[in-house]
Amino acid sequence: MEWLNDLKEKFSRRRIKSLDRTKEFSRDFVDIESARFIGVIVNVDALTPEDQTLAKEYLAALKQKKKRTLVIEISFNKKSEPTWQSQGDEFIFINPNKLNWLEYPTPAIESQIRQYELDILIDLDVSLHMTSKYVCSMAKARTRTGIHREGLESCYELMIHRPEENDLKSLLKEFDYFLNMIDNGQRAHV
Repeated sequence: MEWLNDLKEKFSRRRIKSLDRTKEFSRDFVDIESARFIGVIVNVDALTPEDQTLAKEYLAALKQKKKRTLVIEISFNKKSEPTWQSQGDEFIFINPNKLNWLEYPTPAIESQIRQYELDILIDLDVSLHMTSKYVCSMAKARTRTGIHREGLESCYELMIHRPEENDLKSLLKEFDYFLNMIDNGQRAHV
């Protein structure tokens, strides 16, 4: 069965790399202070309860800063129910019933995701599943940020290198640090 997973990953990498959405929605660097609408992708199966609490606190902090938020919750458990619905102003839930065999969202879910024009999309999925990477590639977001993975550079404008010993708290601090440095040439350059 490993050969099937390898085939799916190779196909996914090629498909993600071929997605060029710059013609329909411009990609740019947006700092977190000037961003008005921020999306966060969470894979609830890959986060510990402590990490989920940290991510929820991060979303609450964004909302306190008067940011509009979109939560895209992913679960690979067929019987899963949404658990993050109350965390964002907008919410999309994806489970295996809403994925195709490559673990890409169905056309209905893709359409739902594309209706939002985000300033920043943060991918907090630390798993090896390609779903969140695909969502980042096809979503309308000016700045996409996530964890660096070789061969998936086209998914993001900002990638954070994450040594294995890093936890979600340090990852969120790095996202904030770099997203605060970006200012479209007005202060400092990344």
